[in-house]
Amino acid sequence: MKIVDCHSHSTEYSFDALQTIAELIEDARQKNLGGVCLTDHYDKDVSYSTGVEVIFNLPEYFDQLRQIRSQQKLTDPQLLIGIELGWMPYLTPLYNQIAAQWPFDSVILSLHMMDDKKDIFLDQSIYDQGINAAYSRALIQMVEMMSSCPDFNILGHFDYVSRYVPGRPVRMEYHRLAQEFDAVFAYLIANNKSIELNTRTALKLSHLGLTGDAIWPDPQIFQRYLEMGGKLISLSSDAHEVGQAGLLFDEAVQYLVKLGVTHLTHFVSRQPVLTAITASK
Repeated sequence: MKIVDCHSHSTEYSFDALQTIAELIEDARQKNLGGVCLTDHYDKDVSYSTGVEVIFNLPEYFDQLRQIRSQQKLTDPQLLIGIELGWMPYLTPLYNQIAAQWPFDSVILSLHMMDDKKDIFLDQSIYDQGINAAYSRALIQMVEMMSSCPDFNILGHFDYVSRYVPGRPVRMEYHRLAQEFDAVFAYLIANNKSIELNTRTALKLSHLGLTGDAIWPDPQIFQRYLEMGGKLISLSSDAHEVGQAGLLFDEAVQYLVKLGVTHLTHFVSRQPVLTAITASK
C-alpha cells in the first residue's frame, strides 16, 4: 500500500511554503509515499505582501514540473501536477477557464475567503455571529463554489474554517450542521468529486490544545458521507515545510479504516485512481 499525498506546496510557487520541489520529493521518498501532487496556491486578487499576488506563472509551472518528471526514475515517488484554486464568486469564469485549459492531474477547489472577501486566515469577524454560524456559512458557500466552478476533482479542507477560531479550538460537528454537510455530500457524490481529509487541520488543532481523537474530524461527518453513498476520499498533508509530506498519514488511515473506508483516491490526468487501505497490525 503506497499512498499518494494529494495536496502540497513549494517555495517556488506558493508564497507561504518553505520547501523546494526537490525537498518535497525527497521527503515523499523517505516517507515511502507512492507519489505527491504539487498543488500550489492560485488565489487571484489576494495579497499578503504589498503588490505580490497569490498566483504563479502557469506556463513556467508546467515547464519546470514536466522537466522534473522527465528525469525521475521508476522507483521515485510519482510527481503529479495540480493546483489549489482559492475561490471567490467573481473569479468563477477565470477558474473554469484555467481548469479546462491546462492539463492538470488534479484540481483542488478551496474556500479561503468567505462573506464577501473576508479572509478566514486573517479576519476573525467571520466568527462574530458564533462559531457554528461561521461553520454553517462556510459549508453553504462551498456548495455555491462547487456548483459554479464544477471543473475540479477535490474539495479542499472542508474544515479549514475550524483552524482559526479565536480562543479555544472547536471542531466541526455533524449533528450541529447536518443539513449543511448533507448538501455538500450530495453535490460531491452526484458529481463524482472527492472529499479531502487534510491532516494539516489535525496538526493545527493539536497545536491549539486538542488531543487524541479530538484532533480528527467528527466521525459522524465521514460516516454520513459513506452512508449517503460517498466513495471518493483523498488524503492530503497540505505540506508547506520540509518533513510534512505524509503528515500523520498512519494515524489518518487508522481513523478512516475504523469508519469503514477501504480505499483512498488520487487523480492522474483528472481521472480517479484508487488505493486500498487496511489497518496496521
